Amino acid sequence: MNKLIRVLLVDDDEDDYFLTREYFQDLVNWKFDITWCATFKDAEAQIRNNKFDLYLFDYLLGENTGIDLIELACNFECEEPIILLTGKGDTKIAVEALRLGAADYLIKSELDAEKLERSIRYALERTSVLKALRHSERRYRRVFEESNDFLFISDLEGNIIDFNDAASILTGYSGEELKEKKITEFVEDPLFATRWKDIADQPIHDQEVRLITKDADKKYCLFSASVEVDDDHPYIQGRLHDMTARKQSEKERLFSEKMAVTGRLVRMLAHEVRNPLTNVNLSAEQLEMELTDEDQKFYTQIIKRNCTRINDLITQLLQPSSSEDIELVESSVHSVLSQAISAALDRVQLKRIQIVNEFAEEELALPLDTVSLQMAFLNLITNAIEAMEEDKGILRISTRNHGDHIQVVFVDNGSGISEEHMDKIFEPYFTGKNNGMGIGLSTTMSIIHAHHGRIEVQSELGKGTTFTISFQSAK
Repeated sequence: MNKLIRVLLVDDDEDDYFLTREYFQDLVNWKFDITWCATFKDAEAQIRNNKFDLYLFDYLLGENTGIDLIELACNFECEEPIILLTGKGDTKIAVEALRLGAADYLIKSELDAEKLERSIRYALERTSVLKALRHSERRYRRVFEESNDFLFISDLEGNIIDFNDAASILTGYSGEELKEKKITEFVEDPLFATRWKDIADQPIHDQEVRLITKDADKKYCLFSASVEVDDDHPYIQGRLHDMTARKQSEKERLFSEKMAVTGRLVRMLAHEVRNPLTNVNLSAEQLEMELTDEDQKFYTQIIKRNCTRINDLITQLLQPSSSEDIELVESSVHSVLSQAISAALDRVQLKRIQIVNEFAEEELALPLDTVSLQMAFLNLITNAIEAMEEDKGILRISTRNHGDHIQVVFVDNGSGISEEHMDKIFEPYFTGKNNGMGIGLSTTMSIIHAHHGRIEVQSELGKGTTFTISFQSAK
């Protein structure tokens, strides 16, 4: 052993100190630098500096004991090995010393150089292993705690044993609530429980699942889990990676690409249709001026009305592709919502629908284009009214500060949207209505994007639909 080992020897008996130091000197293959403390107080000051590789404490130290000194060293987070020296073989003292963290104990009357060397070698090796384990545990515990993924350990039935902070952030449940849950309760898939039972034979790797939060929100996650064994005790460790934002971004990117292609096509068609349409309308007007028979003028008026209608349809078709050309001015979200609700009041009264406003108490202001955003809100309100039954419909419109976002939520109890239509509802010209054009929701999404916002939808057939619009808060 070429490394110099710094030793703190605490013994209030000077003769015992000299005797122990001689044993150290007999260990010719070792290099020691020994510091002696004769009192508990001096030892406390030395331990506080924590500059030693090995500690030897005598059990009897005046009013205090070596046990007190071991406790003190633990309080100072001392990780180096401690050997307790006792005047006689007292089993209770030895057990207590080992329980508190001592690496070994030696009986003074039986001490010699050989026993001292064996004890030092054992203490240093044992402590080295324990320190490596503690450092490894701290390192991986930090990774565990700081991960943005929901990391968990559960028993084979799925009861959660341990989890990180991200678990509460993702699910909305507190730590105490999570301890009462099973992992399988979070996944919306009737076949998942069966898949969980087979996990010992077939680990789950990045399976896409829908996670249900405390607020009944659904998030897309990648789920991985496998069975591990610790001291013959099997357990399951796993991970839930939230990919909701990524999926939403992919949808928005595809939507933007489709909107760009559609916009180019519509602008081309609009140009090609409007040119001859203008000629038809001008011809009808010229013909009408030359006609004297009112019965014949009836037909030119039909031509003019239909020309106007076609022109209006073209304007509507062009609207989604031009909604980004807006001017954002700091305005009240509540004010725009109230205007949209007022614009839909006739439909609400005709169908006897109930609208419940649950606006946040504080005023919510954002950079907005009030005209286009009112149109987006009105589209959602109109769709909700059409989806609900007469006299039974309830539309809840709420606003809230949600972290660094302002959210506007529309919840109806209407007919809902089928799974097959959920991925298509924002596509231009897709519609589930007999007389619809399929531009309402695509226009709405385009307007929300122009406001640097995001729109999400959750729906269940026969139970209703929830649209959640999130804007980045200016705070």
